Amino acid sequence: MQGVQLLELLSRVHRRLVRRLAPLFQAEGLSGTEMLVLWKVNKRGSARATELAADIGIPPSTFTGVFDRLVARGLLERVPDPEDRRGVLVRGTPALKEFISRFTAAVENELRGVFKALPEDCSRRLVTDLQFIQEYLDREEGEDHGR
Repeated sequence: MQGVQLLELLSRVHRRLVRRLAPLFQAEGLSGTEMLVLWKVNKRGSARATELAADIGIPPSTFTGVFDRLVARGLLERVPDPEDRRGVLVRGTPALKEFISRFTAAVENELRGVFKALPEDCSRRLVTDLQFIQEYLDREEGEDHGR
């Protein structure tokens, strides 16, 4: 396998897709980082703030600002961590569920336009192969790593 080539291709595709989706983020008044936080919290249900910051790859101080803005918008909330009296869990609000549902539909619509010329079998194979890689990495690194 040509690992560096795979990494470069995935990185370039990711950057181009994020660039195509950026107007959707901006229309909602969100940065890419804020959208990533919302997406991850929605998938997880709740998580420690420090774990989310590490998972996303941003310093805790940066995460605090992002978190504060999303709390102010009513999309996230702070809840005490039952396992750590000093800790805080990040949890989505009911407004987050509605937002993610609406936003996912807009993203799907945009991506349909981006990939309209991609043959269906190619798209299916690509998703299957990427899921296989994700599952492999989960087994190698531990189930929760990178989610």
